[in-house]
Parts: sequence; C-alpha cells; structure tokens
Amino acid sequence: MLLGYSEEQLKERKGYATAKEINQQPRLWRELFNILLNQKREITEFLNPIFQLKDLKIILTGAGTSAFVGYSSEGYLRRMLGLDVEAIDTTDIVASPQNFFFKDRPTLLISHARSGDSPESLATIELAEKIIKDVYFLNITCNKDGKMAKSTVGKKNSLNIFMPEESNDEGFAMTSSFTCMLLTDMMLPHIEEIESKKDLFEKLAKEAERIIEEDARLVEEISKNDYDRLIYLGSGNLKGCAAEAALKSLELSRGEVNTNFNTSLGFRHGPKSVINDKTLLGFFVSNNPYTQKYDLDLIKEIANEPGQRKLMAFLPTDMQIEGVDYIFKLRQDFTNVEEAFLTPLYIIYAQMLAFYKSLNLRITPDNPNPEGRVNRVVKGVIIYEYV
Repeated sequence: MLLGYSEEQLKERKGYATAKEINQQPRLWRELFNILLNQKREITEFLNPIFQLKDLKIILTGAGTSAFVGYSSEGYLRRMLGLDVEAIDTTDIVASPQNFFFKDRPTLLISHARSGDSPESLATIELAEKIIKDVYFLNITCNKDGKMAKSTVGKKNSLNIFMPEESNDEGFAMTSSFTCMLLTDMMLPHIEEIESKKDLFEKLAKEAERIIEEDARLVEEISKNDYDRLIYLGSGNLKGCAAEAALKSLELSRGEVNTNFNTSLGFRHGPKSVINDKTLLGFFVSNNPYTQKYDLDLIKEIANEPGQRKLMAFLPTDMQIEGVDYIFKLRQDFTNVEEAFLTPLYIIYAQMLAFYKSLNLRITPDNPNPEGRVNRVVKGVIIYEYV
C-alpha cells in the first residue's frame, strides 16, 4: 500500500509514480547521506578554495521547484557560511543576465535540476561563462545523463553532485528531487564533518516515515473539503517551503485549486484579502522562538475573524493552539534543530494534500496535463544570443 492505495488502484488512476516518490523520501535521504559521505573529499577540495575568494558571490538557482530549493536554503547558507548568498531563478537570469552577473565579481553558481535539461538552466551556465571572468559551477542534479551534468564533466571549475537515482522523479511534480537537493544544499557548510550529521538524517527520516504512516489519513480527509483557494504561509527559511507547497497543489490540481504563498508578516499587506469561505490556509510554524511569535499572531488573528475558511497548522512540537481546524505536530523534538530542516518534513504534508486533492478532482497526478499544455521538462523556450 502507498498512501492508503494499492499499486493496482494507483496505476489505474495514473498516480502510482507520484505516490511512490512521496513515500520513498525517507529511504532516499539515508541514501543521500552515504553519497555525500563518499564524495566528502571531492566536495571539500572543490569548495574550500572558492569559499576563500575575496568578494565571492554565491547564487542558488533553478526554475520552478528547483528554484524553491534555493529559496529554502538561502538564509541558512548565508548564516552558516558567512558569505553573500542569494537565490535567483534561472528564468530571471536568462531574461536579464546583466542584473545578476558581473564580470569582476567571483561567483559560485549552484544549480539545482531534476532533469538537467531545462533550457533556462543550460543557458544560465552559458551566460555565466560568457559574462563572469572568475566563475565556478556546482551542479546538484538528479540526472547523471542530463545535459547539465554532461556539459561540465571534466572542467576544473565545475563539480557535479548526483542525487539518488530514484530522486529523478518520473511523476510530473517534483517531490523526492526537491527534498534531496535541499538537504544537499544544507550540508555544504558541514561537508568536512558530514559524519556528525548522520543522526540528523536518521531523525528526519524516521519522522518522515511517521508522518506518512500516521498522518496521511487526516490529510486525505482535508483534501475532501470544498476549497478552491489554498494559501501557505511560512516565515524565515519556511517561506521557501510555502512557495513549494503552493506550487505542488497548483500543479497537481491543474490550476483548479488557485494557490499562493506568503510570509506571516507579508500576508497582511494586501494578499490577505484573498480569504473567502472556500479558502484553506496552511501555516508552517517556525521553531525559532522569535520568528514563531509572528506565525502564531497571524494564526490567532485569522482564527478570530468570521467566515467559513479552514485553517491547518504544522507545528514543530507539542504546542497549545486554538481556533485551528487541523493541527499536525512533529513527534520528535525539533526545538533545537535549525529551522531550515523543518522544510523536508513539512513539505511532505503539502505533497500528500496535493496528491489526494488531485485524485478527488479526478485528475491524473502523474501527468495532470495529458494534453501537453504544461510539461515535466519545460518546452517551447527560445534562448536568444546575449550580446
């Protein structure tokens, strides 16, 4: 059984790949740890001299979900490395490279890619080589046979880190690819002592297994609510989690559920007007005591307002919270774990909700757009020569 369905049922409804890829994440995280452990020396020898460069700029990039990997790790990497780290979508870079690439600024481009074949990802690397005098490439990708990986093999200024093979999701929506690439990002400051992170990987994997086993049934019940607007909210590092969560439901519902995301403080500045009686709101609550105050204030505010909207809260520990329709609490103690590491756990809830809603809407999760309007790897992009 996967997420409460047999393999036969899932294949009949064209949701087997997506269900399998959500379910396999804890196992792949354990596999990822061993990959990083085995590549420790190579990664360290590549990154350490780069990190010493004066005025180094580190750009985290990708498109869609791959961009949201950078959104989710940006703040953590900036603090842990003490360097200038910025997440910028490849779609922004390709359209206006002059705004982001500077000839005399040493730059490390960290590219995230499931397939490694997206035209914007390939064009971003080419533009960086063309514009920046001192540039380095770290490709975090799920496909060793992708064009991105093949184009940089053997180059002294480039290194590929390949995710577990099964993370190259067959389904339309990125799930295990997202969490594996994100955990890789967050290990970069710790790669020299990666052995010390084994317990953290195991803790995350065990909690994820529990979420899938124990909480899936309630998530499926939530998906049966008659909502057509879904808003995810997260502060700090969890803003990236909210962005990815919103995209998952938008993709798998084929746009029938109109989704968006914001921060707890930003939501009041206009976007809050979206709430109506068919709105479902999901709050990713931080474990940072300071940040958490803002999350809880917004929950309290909306819970006390009139209307039939529904509220979900995802909590890092056993906390008392009122006025919320659905509450999910992590069972292990994550109070002293860096906030960014909550994203791989919280996002599983959003992945499952998107999957179940897709089934409820009689959409095929593995390929929500069989007519080809939107594709697993983007098509139809013309890359123009930059002069």
